[in-house]
Amino acid sequence: MRHLLLPTLALLLLAPGCSRKPPKAVVPPLPAVKVEDVHAPASPAVTIARGSNLREVATTAYGHEDFSGFVAALNGLANPERVAAGAMLKTPSLPAALRDAGLGPAYQPAFNVLAQTWAELRTALPDYQRERDLALHASGSRDSTTFAISVPLSRRLLQCADNMDAALDVLGHPQAGHKLPRSTLGQFAGASGYLRLFATGQVGSLDYDVFLAEKSFGLGFSYALIWVQAHHQ
Repeated sequence: MRHLLLPTLALLLLAPGCSRKPPKAVVPPLPAVKVEDVHAPASPAVTIARGSNLREVATTAYGHEDFSGFVAALNGLANPERVAAGAMLKTPSLPAALRDAGLGPAYQPAFNVLAQTWAELRTALPDYQRERDLALHASGSRDSTTFAISVPLSRRLLQCADNMDAALDVLGHPQAGHKLPRSTLGQFAGASGYLRLFATGQVGSLDYDVFLAEKSFGLGFSYALIWVQAHHQ
């Protein structure tokens, strides 16, 4: 009888309804990106011209108006809506700004990757919009929900999403004494989700879904800088 016991137990453990731990999600490897690998804005500092504002500075330096919060936090502006003409604002690269603000070394590689991913998306997302618009124009409909996205572009978008998820896995395990950067994680996770939809040729609300993905990067880096300045609290 004893020789039948082990096979019987094995079958019971494999039977439907038995408690089994779900497989762990596979986290993509984090690419090796250095601070100096990420291109800095054309100018390390900007002088506010009369009639200009932080949204214009953010768009010129970082590619989207929602980096205005990042510029404000970086330059210690108590009232971002009121910036005097002639004021000089720092606009370093995104990872350098976080490093100089006191970012913990354990998190630096993750933000380097997120910054490099944003640089890649500044060309990939316009390419997605062009392919989408050409496909919808050729079909004669603006109401389609999917289109045949090219394989190279789909792979670019998926690679960006994978890189983001690898970075978020690092940030999702804060060091002892540090708080989880929930707002930052939420913004970047949302952007990653959009990229995966775009990679399948999904069409949401036309340009608005792309705008939301871009907006998430601006807000994500803004929240990250505030988290760093608060000593990771």
